[in-house]
Parts: sequence; C-alpha cells; structure tokens
Amino acid sequence: MKYLVVYYSRTGNNKTIGDAIAQALSADIDVIIDKKKRKGFLNWLRAGRDSIGEKLTEIEFEKDPQDYDTIVIGSPIWAGRLIPPLRTYLNSVNLKGKRVAFYICSQSEGYREIFPQLKAMTHESELVGTFGITEKRFKEGDYNSDLEAFIAHIK
Repeated sequence: MKYLVVYYSRTGNNKTIGDAIAQALSADIDVIIDKKKRKGFLNWLRAGRDSIGEKLTEIEFEKDPQDYDTIVIGSPIWAGRLIPPLRTYLNSVNLKGKRVAFYICSQSEGYREIFPQLKAMTHESELVGTFGITEKRFKEGDYNSDLEAFIAHIK
C-alpha cells in the first residue's frame, strides 16, 4: 500500500500531526501552499471571510494522488468552514477510487460538521477514517492514543 499525506497548515499544528501520520505509515508528504497571504490578524480575518464565502484560492502542491492508494488529507477550519486551500485542492485533484482519510485540528469541534462535507466532496472515494482535534487538546498533547487508532484504522 502506498500512502500520501497532504496537508495545509497555517500555524504548524496540522504539519505536526501530518508528519506523525506520515512517519507511522512510511508515507510521502505533500504540502498545500496557499499563494494568498494568510499570516497576521487582518489576513486571518480575510481567511475567515474567504471560508464563509466558499472561495477558491491559488495553490501549489507537488504530488499526484493518482500515484498512491491512500491519501490522508489534513487541514484546519476557519470560521467553522472548509478552508479555501483545501476546497481548491479537492477541486483540483482526482481522488476517484482512492482510499481517503481526513484530519482536522481547529479551535473548536466544528470539524464534526466538516467531515460529512468532505465525504460528499470525495463521494467517488472510499472514506477510511477521520480524526478531529481541538487546538487546546493538541497543545496539551492529549491525543496520541486517538491518533494511533486513526492511523491503525487507515492501514
């Protein structure tokens, strides 16, 4: 089985989780790079507005998910919504027939509402797992057993 971990991480939280998943699965990593500036308070506000408006954005990524059996995709949510870089990525790649899993680290448990949206957006794929965690729990480091269960479920 060939694995790819793809993530967008503005603050580094989703990178940390993605790197741990990639290491456990011996997976390749691909980073979604948003060409729009998202750092700083004003850009943070604009990011939330863009998410609410279901906007797309210009992104860069390197790897073709067609070269992999399982794609694990990580992202935050902004303003309780799917973020433009992830929305753009999912609109840009073909995941038909692939095994997919999603993880989200966010301020709230709003990820619970996002997972069904992600499943609908990848309806031609097999959803093999989801993992959501709040930033508070992430910073407390209280998630290793849940992350290990998520990884075991993907294998």
